[in-house]
Amino acid sequence: MKIYNKKGFVAGIFWIILAVWSVFLDFNSPDPNGLVRVRDTIFSVFLLLLGITSFVRAFSKRATKEDIINKQDERNILIRYKSKSRMLDIAYGFLFVFMICGLIGYKLTANIAWGMIFLIPGFLLGLFLIIEIVVNIYYEKHV
Repeated sequence: MKIYNKKGFVAGIFWIILAVWSVFLDFNSPDPNGLVRVRDTIFSVFLLLLGITSFVRAFSKRATKEDIINKQDERNILIRYKSKSRMLDIAYGFLFVFMICGLIGYKLTANIAWGMIFLIPGFLLGLFLIIEIVVNIYYEKHV
């Protein structure tokens, strides 16, 4: 059998190994909480189905062509770019809200845990802004 989609093949093997590892952990150290066991079982089945689907599609020439066409479709590319942009805007908003809540909590209680809730999102927000500036400079010079 010929492998037409090597990335799909590797991804399928990865998901199957992850599913088997999850099932192995579930049987070796089962959680006493029944809901957690059900959640872990559903998660393992989902990973296994994802891996098997990706693994089987790697051997199909028609499925590989469909995947390539879908990946190169202009509409899908536009949707991917717009969703990533919106996701980054939402992440900025969440980080800013967490940072403000951490600052208010620290000012009211003087508890260091609230200070960390302020510092960590503040650090990430600053890092995101620096990365955005560097990427903008790069594209200004190369596009």
